[in-house]
Amino acid sequence: MRKKTRGVITYIIDGDDVLLIYKKRGHGKGLFNGPGGKIEEGESPFHAAIRETKEEVGIVPNNPEMCGFIRFFDEKGEDWDVYVFRSYSFKHTLKESDEAKPVWFNKDAIPYSHMWEDDKYWLPFVIKGDYFYAEIKFLSGKMQCKKIETLRVGEFHKKIKEFN
Repeated sequence: MRKKTRGVITYIIDGDDVLLIYKKRGHGKGLFNGPGGKIEEGESPFHAAIRETKEEVGIVPNNPEMCGFIRFFDEKGEDWDVYVFRSYSFKHTLKESDEAKPVWFNKDAIPYSHMWEDDKYWLPFVIKGDYFYAEIKFLSGKMQCKKIETLRVGEFHKKIKEFN
């Protein structure tokens, strides 16, 4: 059985603006993404979303809402189950860390050409307030195929229970 890593990504949305981070090191170095990372042993995805956001950019998302679930398969690497969260406000002061530089982008100017290849297919659902499930396959860092479905909130939570 292949190793599966569990992780989170959190997007802060403030009106028409979305907070992204420029990754300075680690997984995704040199790309923009949402704050996130691995879920620690015994930690819930919800608490991981808060912890990772605070560690990377100094803020605590208010009431982060799980809105997406992505199963990443990499034929030559590690497989990931990633819980995607969004929040419409936060506490504390935004700051740069040794891992990430926070940058606000207008929702119509998201730098998809400087992000993971698959982000352009599912991040719009996060921004619009939708719920989604996705399966994305990679080979040597290149996306090979994708399956993305939007779901009603009840259907989404039912689908998530299948994987927990």
